[in-house]
Amino acid sequence: MPVADLVLEGGGVKLPGLIGAIDALAEAPDPYSFNRIAGASAGAIVGALVSAGASVESMKATVLRQDFTKFQDLPPWSRFTPWLGKGLGLIFHKGMYRNDALHAFLTAALATHGVHTWSDLRQDDPDSSLPPERRYRLVVIVSDVSRGRMLRLPWDYRPQLGLDPDTQPVADAVCASAAIPFFFRPVKLPANPAVVGHRSVLCVDGGLLSNFPVGIFDRTDSAPARWPTFGIKLSGRETARTGWRSNRNTVEFAVSLLTTLINARDRIHIDNPEVAARTTFVDTSDFSSTDFDLSQQDKLLLFENGLRAGRKFLSTWDWQRWKDTYRPR
Repeated sequence: MPVADLVLEGGGVKLPGLIGAIDALAEAPDPYSFNRIAGASAGAIVGALVSAGASVESMKATVLRQDFTKFQDLPPWSRFTPWLGKGLGLIFHKGMYRNDALHAFLTAALATHGVHTWSDLRQDDPDSSLPPERRYRLVVIVSDVSRGRMLRLPWDYRPQLGLDPDTQPVADAVCASAAIPFFFRPVKLPANPAVVGHRSVLCVDGGLLSNFPVGIFDRTDSAPARWPTFGIKLSGRETARTGWRSNRNTVEFAVSLLTTLINARDRIHIDNPEVAARTTFVDTSDFSSTDFDLSQQDKLLLFENGLRAGRKFLSTWDWQRWKDTYRPR
């Protein structure tokens, strides 16, 4: 059975596309197993479930069964005045919706597979080029807006937050990575005052700083790679037409600014042929990342788009050819 690492792009509710692409890898004639997974936002959610041991079938069933609108949780008092709850959430809590429902969902889903803290995702991998303190099956990207820096959790818990990662809940970091700015309230992650100067840092969607950290597992020593790192992006290969934004009004302009911020850094990676050659591009152009009203049919369509994209990728993928082209020795 071949092995691969995965890097999963964020994309809000478009996560069924990620599951479909992973299914293509897992159902191949010579199916892949996944050693390590990194992701932001939706990629962090799916990556956490796969790292915990969830099967594609169980994730697919869970996603189809889950009502995504439940994640748009407002205070109980705003049941009959949701517009007021959203407005006050933005003003006083920096986000329209709480993230309690998502946190509860993740905590329960991970606990089903025996995963609670990062200690449950530790790896014994002496042949890795990563130092022992970074040997985990999962890495999630989080944007620390208190200090304006990217956090790679659990890697940065100790050096950046002064905490033992093995004591921290996995669901906390994943929820922080999925906290879309202004949509969800930012997540406070604990910190050691002796290191940070404060008892917590305010964190949001990791996609702001790196929505597709495709090189995170690439070897940093002179040894040859043991297996590939596959990227999965929730977008088709961009063209001049599909990449154009009209910016006809202030709202569209604000969306363009946020999208540019999220995508600009990672656009450099995709323009690199060696990255594009190991990446599956899932067409999700008909869907918005914050369309929490997705129907079951929409979710199935996203899953099928991911499945087709993954199969198309595998039909031309050749690990030896990729190494000979981009990692010649």
